[in-house]
Amino acid sequence: MSQSLTRRQSILLGLAVLAALLFGGYGLARIADKQGYWSDSVEVAVGFPDAHDIAPGTPVRIRGVEAGQVVGVDYPDTDGPGAEVTVRMKLDAKYAPRLYADATAEVHSAGVFGAKVIAVNPGTPAAGKLASGRLRGVKPFDMNDAVAELRDTAQEVKRLAGDVKATSAEARGLIKEVRESDGTFAKLVKDDELYRDLKDITADTRTLVKRTDKAVGTVETEMANLKGFVADGRDTLRSVKQSTDAVAKMPLIRSYVSDSNGLLIRPAQHRERLTYNTADLFAGKTAFLSEAGRAHLEAVVIWLRGGHSDKADVVVVSYCDPSDSDQTGASALELTKKQSEVVVEYLKSHGVHKLGWTTRRKMTPVGMGMNPSPVVEKEPLPASNLQVLLFTP
Repeated sequence: MSQSLTRRQSILLGLAVLAALLFGGYGLARIADKQGYWSDSVEVAVGFPDAHDIAPGTPVRIRGVEAGQVVGVDYPDTDGPGAEVTVRMKLDAKYAPRLYADATAEVHSAGVFGAKVIAVNPGTPAAGKLASGRLRGVKPFDMNDAVAELRDTAQEVKRLAGDVKATSAEARGLIKEVRESDGTFAKLVKDDELYRDLKDITADTRTLVKRTDKAVGTVETEMANLKGFVADGRDTLRSVKQSTDAVAKMPLIRSYVSDSNGLLIRPAQHRERLTYNTADLFAGKTAFLSEAGRAHLEAVVIWLRGGHSDKADVVVVSYCDPSDSDQTGASALELTKKQSEVVVEYLKSHGVHKLGWTTRRKMTPVGMGMNPSPVVEKEPLPASNLQVLLFTP
């Protein structure tokens, strides 16, 4: 039996609904303003040798101030020398006049989890306004490069020290030969003043050798300290990785963290698999499905519609041939990831993920790049292959 609301209760209910709508509208407005939907914006681009895990939505900061976000990452047309991944960024229009021709951009890591941001240095007014709309990408600092340069410097110092020691030995041999001879040159050399000059030169040479030996020792000590620093850094990274892995397994977070090993290695589940050569599915070395590829995936659709458990989930994983000279490690990772995503979208478009009116089967795309399979493969597989895996508890 229903009971009508009093006038006061109706007013209070109306006010509550109005307040909820106002707060919801304010929240949407804040989100839209954060994304720059309602503000004027300009688009600029920057080139990097690698994407460095940059994706649409990555923040862009100018002198540390939030100024926009990444809207697209474009793979280079060719993979020749100097090829760059183009990162397109949308910035608030008020920052456009503050970008100059010598402006640069660099990828930084922020936070405990290493989230990426693009830091923009606007350049100097003396260089003039930025007319091309493209910034110069700066390569991030690499510890391995620094260690290699320091090692080369130490070897050069040692070589110079060896040359100085050899010169000193030759000078001593010449002095000995002159002393033992009786010729005119010997009489000239035996002159006291010239002898003192030679003695001073020898003393200066010895001092130089000592200083050079000391410099070499200092460099070697710094190298040892640097090696210790690198070892400490590796221990720290290992500790951070353990902490990150622990956080990634927390109930509220693990569904947002992709772990290829955890997705592909499931000892407690039954695995079924269909494997295809990527050349049979895609047009060339791209992520565009060919007509033959669509025909192959029709068979996958029929297979997944079979009598499988409602608790089973699907993983689509793609691998790239490690000996493919047309791919780099970064491009292969991006290519295989996109190929898996395209196959998942195709299968979903045929409704194989629907288990009921509201229930959906989980389908996860994984791109392994040139990395090997984390499980032992007991049967020969194509060097570049795509696998559709069905895991049943």
